[in-house]
Amino acid sequence: MPLLLRYDSLLLKKRVALGQSYSPRLSESLALRLQLLSSLRLLNKFSVLDEIALLEKTPLCRSTGTKAAEKFRGPVLGEFWHKHYHEPKHLAKNVYNKWFGEYAVRHKLLDSKLRQVLEGDVEGSWEQCSDILAGRIAHEMVYGGMESRRQRNALTGEWLVYYVHNGLNYYLDLAGHHELDDSWALFDRLKRGCQWEFPFAFA
Repeated sequence: MPLLLRYDSLLLKKRVALGQSYSPRLSESLALRLQLLSSLRLLNKFSVLDEIALLEKTPLCRSTGTKAAEKFRGPVLGEFWHKHYHEPKHLAKNVYNKWFGEYAVRHKLLDSKLRQVLEGDVEGSWEQCSDILAGRIAHEMVYGGMESRRQRNALTGEWLVYYVHNGLNYYLDLAGHHELDDSWALFDRLKRGCQWEFPFAFA
């Protein structure tokens, strides 16, 4: 598509990406999604932009505590990459993974943490002690669990999907874990939204 006909699209991308040099490599589909969901307060676009900053190694990038980027597996999506981004709505999943995931159950992480909290010194009446212990348990389960996953770069959430071409990342769209139930549907959605801009990703 001629540059003049894409001017509005380029302006949108630049505005959404806050003028960053990678903005032309955002798909229009992703820019529109970030703008819309952000304006509806259904997504904090900075949770995604922070992940892009990390992938681009921009001067102001910072650790987000999420899982490392990796390629999808399989013949349908195997040429695409995904990077987790984390939002407050993903808190429950992360806390669950920390204390009730396969690794946690096998190594009895919850039992160990509860024992540690309950063996701590507490003074006062029975009611005061139970309130203090309940607060400590809640703090360790939620805050402690999240901090532990953040420090190990293990926070999970949803995905930013991108394609690598000639050493540069082309950011296509957002996706959820459930979309892997139908890889072809996700591929088709990405193709419909992005092929006109980045045909090399779908060759």
